[in-house]
Amino acid sequence: MNKLVIDIRKSFELSTDYVIEYYNSWIEDNYVFIQMEFNENLTNFLDTKKSFFNDLMTISEFYISYHMFHRLTECVQYLHENHIIHRDLKPDNVLITSDGSIKLCDFGLAKEVLGIDSHNMSKAKHTADVGTVDYMASEAQTNEYKYKIDIYSLSLIGSQLFGFDTNDIIAGKQFSDKYFEYQII
Repeated sequence: MNKLVIDIRKSFELSTDYVIEYYNSWIEDNYVFIQMEFNENLTNFLDTKKSFFNDLMTISEFYISYHMFHRLTECVQYLHENHIIHRDLKPDNVLITSDGSIKLCDFGLAKEVLGIDSHNMSKAKHTADVGTVDYMASEAQTNEYKYKIDIYSLSLIGSQLFGFDTNDIIAGKQFSDKYFEYQII
């Protein structure tokens, strides 16, 4: 319950175009109800995208992916400029509004680090092993990490948007020319 209260409080404090808008929350019969704007998540988009496009990325798909990733980087930059490490970036926590805007949600693991510039956030004590394992930077398994753990997660989300194999990125493999072929359709 405490994680949920923190999530709601952070979401109200971060009222911006980059974060899901929470309208209200209440407890009724031992259940927490949250009223917020309705959006689809990036996971659903990625699943749908697979059925519309083939293996080679089209120009249209590239521009859609570029726009979404650019907006996502702006969202993460906003958090970091406000001294917040999300710590659980993944496609389920990236939402797409009906007008195509990108917003972040689920701040239950977010860490606010005040009094320290965003590039030196590791001076604060952090909790180890936070976030979803598939999107977790290796340094997140320690209590000595910076905002860059969000950048690692962001890179994995970007790789999915652009059709790369995230396992290759996690393993640190070099990319061959096959990743950079394109087809104009």
